[in-house]
This record gives sequence, C-alpha cells and structure tokens, in this order.
Amino acid sequence: MRISMWTSFLYGRPFESIVRSFRKAGFDSADLSAEHLQELLHSARPLEQAKQWRSLADGLGLPLLQTHLALETDLTLPLEESRKQLDSLKRQLELAMFLEIPAAVVHVSQCSGIDTPVPDADQPGTGLDPAREENAVRYLTELSAFLRRSPTRLALENLFFAELRAANLIRLIELAGRPAEVGICLDTGHLHCSGGDQIEFLDAAAGYLIALHVADNTGVADYHMLPLGRGTIDWRQFMRKLKSIDYPGIFNLEASGENSAAYPEILDAKLEYAAKVVQTLMRLE
Repeated sequence: MRISMWTSFLYGRPFESIVRSFRKAGFDSADLSAEHLQELLHSARPLEQAKQWRSLADGLGLPLLQTHLALETDLTLPLEESRKQLDSLKRQLELAMFLEIPAAVVHVSQCSGIDTPVPDADQPGTGLDPAREENAVRYLTELSAFLRRSPTRLALENLFFAELRAANLIRLIELAGRPAEVGICLDTGHLHCSGGDQIEFLDAAAGYLIALHVADNTGVADYHMLPLGRGTIDWRQFMRKLKSIDYPGIFNLEASGENSAAYPEILDAKLEYAAKVVQTLMRLE
C-alpha cells in the first residue's frame, strides 16, 4: 500500500518544492488537495499546468493518486438550480481524468466546521431526507455517466451528520444503480469525533472503499492530528482490519492540524515525522 500526504500540508510553496519535499520525507504518492485542484482549474492553461505537475510528480516517483473536489460542494441541491456547480464539478473531474487520478473525493453535502458540536453518540446520523436524497442520487447518476470509461472514480466522503455511517453512503450508491464509477472515502477523524466505529465502517464499506483521509482526534472535535499521538483511535485494530479487506487505494494523511510552524525547517521536520508515523502504522499487526 502506497503512503501519501495531501499537498495542502505545504500549501503556499511552489508545487515542485512540495512534491520534492514529500519524496524526500519518504512518501511515495500524493493527494492533490482541493486547493491545488482549484489552482489548476483557474490557471490560464489548466491542462498544460496539469501536465507539468504530473510530469514533476511522476518523475520523482510520487504519483498523484487521489484528489479532492471543491470543499463547498453540495450534491443535495436540486440539479436544475445548481447547474453552475455541476459544470464546475465536471471541469474538476476532467482535470482528474487528464491526470489519471484514480479517486476524486467529494462531499455529499456541506461539511461541518472544526468547531461544530459533536452529535450525541446515541443519536447517529440516519441519512438524508427524501428530497435531498433524490437530489444526491441525480447528481451521482449524472457524474458517474460523465466518468464512464475513464480512470477516475468518485469517492463519497463520510461527514459528521447525515453521511455519518457507511450504510448511508452505500444507500446513495445503490439508489443510483451501483455505478462502478462511485465508491467511498473514509475520513477517520470525521467518524471518530462523531461517535462512529472504524471497524464497523471498514466492514460495511468493504468493496466500496477506494480512498482514505487519515487523521486522529480525541473524539471531541475534528482536529486533524497525526495518528499515534494524542488522539484516541485504536490504530493497531484499524490497520489489522484495513489490511484484511483488500483496500485498493493509498494510505493518505489529511493532517491539517499539524501543518503550522514558525519556520520552514520545522514544518519539513514535521513532514518527515509524519512519514515515519505512517511507516510505523504499516508495520502494525
């Protein structure tokens, strides 16, 4: 399994510097962050810029194997009233397909922020209301048809409330006709601070899981910590289960709670530490 960091960890540096730093730290793949995908989308020559970035990454042995569509995406909006969003998503997916990125992660609805109160563990999310569910299914039908015969698949990310459980995401996929172009992304931090169970999610999502956002927290809020630190996810148990389900994707860190530092060399040291954390996780049994 390849190990990955999402490119926003060093956002603000030139892209070449980012991928060189990732490779030097020990990562062997990368997640093109939503911020970088938007940067490509709004550049003067998106495909030319994308080709340069892919050439840089591939040349370093750091393929771009995952990306994230716009964070503000809401697939539960009526399709007729959100054509601008649909057109933007298709342009983003065109870039993902051009880059031959296997998994493009998307929010089904608006993501709650870091300070959003955690729902009561005894009141788990129960899915979308019928109207929003129907809207999401229409979006998935449209986007899966757009992706047909391409190297890219759409990965639905679990959020905090309506999309809390794997069953909710699987229901949407099934209602859309179980298109091969749609799978699931597990965000471990979202699940943990929402009172969910990592092992139950992995069991339920086996066969659908194509992407990971790996981060830890204490169960209070989504602080995007590195694993094996102050967080409270049982990583030994998680790794044992992940290895057992034949997950085809990359092990990707989304540790935005760790990417601040007073000096660049400190951030570089944090990046190297993050790679060592993942290498340790890979050895857990």
